[in-house]
Amino acid sequence: MIGATMILAGALAAGAAEAGEELPRYRLEPGMVLTYKGSGQSRYTRMTSAEESETTAWVVGRNPDGSVRIVMRQGSRYASARDGEAPELDKEPMDHDFGRVDLFPDGRLGPATETGYRIRPRTIFPRLPEDGDQAKAGWFDADEGSLDGTRYEAPQAEPGGWMIRAASEGPENRVYESTGRLTYHFDAGRGLIKRVESEHTQGYGFQGKGTGVVELVSLETLDEGKLAAFRQAADAYFDAEKSANDAARGEHDPAKLEAALASAKAELAKVRDAMSEPTFREALDRRVERFDSLAEYSLDEARRRAEVVGKPAAGWKAPGLDGKEHDLGDYRGKVVVLDFWYRGCGWCVKAMPQMNEVAEHFAGKPVAVLGMNTDGDEADAKLVADVMGLKYGTIRIDRELPEKYGVRGFPTVVVIDPEGVVRDLHVGYSKDLRESLAKSIEACLPK
Repeated sequence: MIGATMILAGALAAGAAEAGEELPRYRLEPGMVLTYKGSGQSRYTRMTSAEESETTAWVVGRNPDGSVRIVMRQGSRYASARDGEAPELDKEPMDHDFGRVDLFPDGRLGPATETGYRIRPRTIFPRLPEDGDQAKAGWFDADEGSLDGTRYEAPQAEPGGWMIRAASEGPENRVYESTGRLTYHFDAGRGLIKRVESEHTQGYGFQGKGTGVVELVSLETLDEGKLAAFRQAADAYFDAEKSANDAARGEHDPAKLEAALASAKAELAKVRDAMSEPTFREALDRRVERFDSLAEYSLDEARRRAEVVGKPAAGWKAPGLDGKEHDLGDYRGKVVVLDFWYRGCGWCVKAMPQMNEVAEHFAGKPVAVLGMNTDGDEADAKLVADVMGLKYGTIRIDRELPEKYGVRGFPTVVVIDPEGVVRDLHVGYSKDLRESLAKSIEACLPK
């Protein structure tokens, strides 16, 4: 029986190699258009949820380094209902986001990849084994700027290709008492993923489990003329998006920001009116339609920031996880960095490796990095501090203090100069948080 199993496995592997290569490799060519659709269901305490997703990938060109440039559009909709009721997905709109990905045959992502927060290339383009050794032993793909990632098992041959099992791995799984498992089915003949099955569990916050599936539903090819037109439209769309985003970035004066945002909206509308490609015309329609509400949020942030930056920092006294009482006044003469967070904030936890690096970089200098935790249960703060290996102190604060620093979203990092004046705020997670925060701190240190 064992011998028969080995013979069968060898035959399957040989079949996969004949259809494609000895190792799974993406074989995407310019002009290809891949469309995937997904669905999922989850059951939580006293609640059920359903989700639908759609991903389209346009292969728009080949780069000199051997990777292909892909424009990705991903959308999803989600609905929940109490136990005994059915989630009504058809009443929810499907929101889409766009990104650009440079993909190598082994699944590596090129440095020019632009995905933002919501585009997830690994949904349909998982990392593949780099060589034969990884194909035998498995491999790990780390998330950029994070201690977390995905652990892949050795591919198993199946008719026409390979099955690759994977699981999320890292400290965030412990923080949220979660698991995530994926099974990819790789089509060796076409050099792409044809189906993905998933299952997940969570024990913190929303307690429950769920399953999902994503399948390739169409594979089309654009002719050279349509591809060139689509690529030109995509470039115009991404240039317009970048200009609109840059208008609000780095400008904190409310009056100047308001003028910059008005100009950005006019430019977006101009690009929209000139856009003939339906895919991007619809996206720009939605962008212009929602611009005012997003602009008002940015203006509100600027106003709140103006009330804090350049003003004396609000004083506080609070206990630390070290068992000692801490007083902001005790840190006078140092640059003080306050990182406001709580356990349920995923972006807060994701930023902590960078905060650790900041604390290490300024060790031995007059800089104090402090985590400002708002969890009601001290055990939550201790768990995160231990799991994430925080190299800076954690202060237990009430939920009123963040408001005094203009904090509305988490994480928010506040930089206070040696004289006790707030000099900068960094709101939200970013991949370059470490670098931008270091610049703010350096600007406050005595020259």
